[in-house]
Parts: sequence; C-alpha cells; structure tokens
Amino acid sequence: MKLAYDPEADSILLTIGDPDVQAESWAEPSDGVIIDFDHDKNPISVEIQNASRRYPATALANINVEQPVSLAQLAGEYNLAEAHLRKLAITGRLRATKIGRNWAATRAAAEDYLDSRKYNAKGVSAPHAS
Repeated sequence: MKLAYDPEADSILLTIGDPDVQAESWAEPSDGVIIDFDHDKNPISVEIQNASRRYPATALANINVEQPVSLAQLAGEYNLAEAHLRKLAITGRLRATKIGRNWAATRAAAEDYLDSRKYNAKGVSAPHAS
C-alpha cells in the first residue's frame, strides 16, 4: 500500500496492492474522488483531486514524509537478510542513508528494490520503452 501527494497535480493517490495491476473500471462516488477497480471489481486505487482545497497544507506536507528505519527492521518486515540489504545499500542498489555506524532506508526504497527484482529474474525481461 502506498500513499502519495503530488503537489503539481494537486492530488492524493492511495495505491492498494500491486501498482502494476491495470484498472478495468472506475467510479466517482463524489466529485473529484475516483476509485479504480481490477477485473474482479476489487478497489486498487483511490485518487482525491484538488487536495489542497480539501485538506490543510500541513496535512498534505506530511503525506510523503517517510521516516527511515533500520535495515534490521526492514529485513524482518520483508523477509530478507540484513547483510544482503547492507550490501545493496553500500553498492547503491538500495536507496539508504548511513546514520552513524548503521544503515537505514525507507519502506518505499525497499519496495522499489523488490519491484526491480521482478524484472531481473530469470525468464523475465524489463518492459521495453515505446
């Protein structure tokens, strides 16, 4: 699940599950609130347009702020080895920051790395740019 605010588009987007799933249908239960559904009619995203008219700037500013957590915590949450995450951080394959002697990263950075593995697995090729 991912929540993001895009100030340029002035919209909040909540993505539920796999961001690569394509929407098959949508509904607008309220003006500027759009819900996308997959082929099984499960909601996969909710977009709130004109967010700055609906919510205070302080609330919107906090949406994209994600605090880094230790690699040990991420390793436990994502069932990965901490040493592997540390190696990825050192080589730059995982966006991470060294805080004192320890490395930390956000959950979004861990999910970006995991998403990148989908395209690097045997028998799977990256999508080609058109």
